[in-house]
Parts: sequence; structure tokens; C-alpha cells
Amino acid sequence: AKTVAESPKATAAEIEELCATEGITFCDESDPDFDFKSVLSEVMEKSSMGHWKGATRKLKSLTKKYSTSDRPVPREAYLAVL
Repeated sequence: AKTVAESPKATAAEIEELCATEGITFCDESDPDFDFKSVLSEVMEKSSMGHWKGATRKLKSLTKKYSTSDRPVPREAYLAVL
């Protein structure tokens, strides 16, 4: 005969205590412009290496996905790809 050990059952109060988030605050400290800056640096890097097709594609991606009226693509990025 096989004996199976039963796991202890937690009460609702114990579960509530384990899941309590009192005193814990979550704040997102990540850079909201990280993706924009990352793709922009890829555009500049590819254009400096002479990879024009890759740089042009990255520039298009940067313009369509990450560029906003508050954060336009810098003029230098367009000039670097030319």
C-alpha cells in the first residue's frame, strides 16, 4: 500500500496574509523612450557601417512604430541614411 502525504491546507486568513501587498509600492522606473533610442542607435550604427538597406528599414520601423509628435525622428537619422 502506498502512503500519500497530504499537503497542509492553508486557511483563507493565512492566504490573505501571504498575498498582502500593504506597504509595497510598485513603480515602473524603466525608460519610456528605451525602444525609440534603441532603434535610433541601430539606424545610426547600420548607416555608419554602410549597411544602407538595413539602416533604411530600421529608419522606417522607427518612424512607423516609435515616432510621435512629441518625439520625432531626429534630422541626423535621415541624413545618416542618405
